[in-house]
Amino acid sequence: MNFKKLMIFASLMWMLMNFHHPVNPAFFEELNLPSHVFGTSYAMMGFFSFLSSPFWGAVGDKYSRKKTLVISTLFYGIAQFLYGFSYNLWQILLLRAMAGWFTGGIVVGLMAMIVEIDSSDNLSRNMATYSAVLSIFTSIGFLIGGLLGYLPIRYVFYIQGVGMILISILFMLFSEDIPKKSTLEITSTSYKLMDKRKLKSIKSPWIIVFLSVTFFIFLAFSSTNNAFNYYLRDELRFMPIINGALKALTGILGLVSNLTINVYLIKHFDLKKALRYSILISIVISIFIYIGSNNILFLLSSLIYFTLNTIQLPILQSFAVEKNKDNAGLLSGIFNASKSLGEMLGALVAGFIYAYNSRSPFLVSIIALSLSYLILAGYKFYQKRLGEI
Repeated sequence: MNFKKLMIFASLMWMLMNFHHPVNPAFFEELNLPSHVFGTSYAMMGFFSFLSSPFWGAVGDKYSRKKTLVISTLFYGIAQFLYGFSYNLWQILLLRAMAGWFTGGIVVGLMAMIVEIDSSDNLSRNMATYSAVLSIFTSIGFLIGGLLGYLPIRYVFYIQGVGMILISILFMLFSEDIPKKSTLEITSTSYKLMDKRKLKSIKSPWIIVFLSVTFFIFLAFSSTNNAFNYYLRDELRFMPIINGALKALTGILGLVSNLTINVYLIKHFDLKKALRYSILISIVISIFIYIGSNNILFLLSSLIYFTLNTIQLPILQSFAVEKNKDNAGLLSGIFNASKSLGEMLGALVAGFIYAYNSRSPFLVSIIALSLSYLILAGYKFYQKRLGEI
């Protein structure tokens, strides 16, 4: 298995996994569901991705990354195909939970394979490339999903489900597994999956800080992103294609940023310092999103905000696996669990407070980003006190 081949499969996965996002608001409207469903459905997916991430990471460490991705992609496709037959809130929530469980396997499996596929010297570069692929093909998926929105909405979910099942089959036939390097043992209970000695080896103040910052960054992102998608339909009355086109533009900006800004940061900056500054800029942009007095300012600020998130993601991914290559599945699982928990809570809060004020989820984002900045600033102060820097 080589890195280029893995990126081809990753691009197809991320593209198809985002077909449904532009049409979901119209789907919920068609079913006459309450406004909170955009948040509760995404939160359900995020919660089960959070629960499953350590499980999938440990399973991949013990058995096979390839099998993890084949199984996860197959059952994600089945979940999305069945999603097209949903007619009420409980069916939607149940199938979002199923999709979330297998999303955890896809995210963790891809990250761990990237870590193990090449030398440690290329890790930061590969993570930046993967983040660019994720960003651009997520956006292409949004764009195609928006175009497909002119079909009967349920067809989008059928197409997505069948596509993911086909990718699972292709990945099984045409990819090679990576030789296992970890000795992580699995017990019969899924939450005894992580060897205590390996857990002890990754305990440090920085890991706690890093996971906390990850949680708040993605709480902020999820609150803004989910409210943004619904706001375009509910308040601005945009068609799904507009949502898709905006996310496609975000993907292009993210690709350019990852190939230029991120490469420069990796070579010339301390990444912890770069992360602090990027969060600070995100806070300022989030304020403009919240107070934006016209649609142009709102949309422009949102594009900048989403682009900044694509810069932050590869930095966080690099922190997740640095100096821990032998425990790639474990660290990838813990990172994705923290990320998924933030996304779950961000979506849940945004869904319920949106009914009171359609812009209030953007205020939640400002608060969460401010907390992440304060945690990083506090850690820097802590290091200075210890004389470490």
